[in-house]
Amino acid sequence: MDSIGKKIYQYIKKRYILGLLLLFPLAVTYFVVSFAFNSLDSILQPIFRWIFGTNIPGASFITLFVLVFLVGALSSNRIVKSSLKVFEVIIGKLPLINGVYTTSKQVSTAFSGGGKKGGFSQVVAIEYPKDNNWTIGFLTNVIKFDGEDHGFVYMPSTPVPNTGWLSIVPSKKIKHLNVSAEKAMRIIVAGGLGAGDSLDSIKNND
Repeated sequence: MDSIGKKIYQYIKKRYILGLLLLFPLAVTYFVVSFAFNSLDSILQPIFRWIFGTNIPGASFITLFVLVFLVGALSSNRIVKSSLKVFEVIIGKLPLINGVYTTSKQVSTAFSGGGKKGGFSQVVAIEYPKDNNWTIGFLTNVIKFDGEDHGFVYMPSTPVPNTGWLSIVPSKKIKHLNVSAEKAMRIIVAGGLGAGDSLDSIKNND
């Protein structure tokens, strides 16, 4: 009887853990998406409430989505470009606000891969936290440090990549990896899962 009870217990335990593993990513996705949706949807709700006298669920989110899409679609238009340049000149003359805007633009450009020196598009590996221990990161900038080329390498943490470490590393000690930024981020967040059977560096042609 005890043997049968243990088998039943082990079976229930195993299936319960399996259920948790299957539902956990779904639950995390739901809460993250729900939080983002509710946060965005609350931005314009006061305006809709003032106009219609009640909240309209989803209206703010849809309005912002359409607005962002239109800005992206019209970004190549000369009039829009000229307007943005005038706006940036005005922002640049405002104390405090100009610093926030400039920094935000630099971060945005870096994530879009538009930065001239790397942004978050160049995936690299450095020996960190000690020799022969490699950490994946992103080469965000290249500078002269004591007369030699060094790179700023940002290393997102696992499994929450919104925090991390920044190191200044000699360029000759930085390995450029033959992997996309999206895949590298997935590997970092998943703790190495999805890396495949091999990971290769790009050989320098110097």
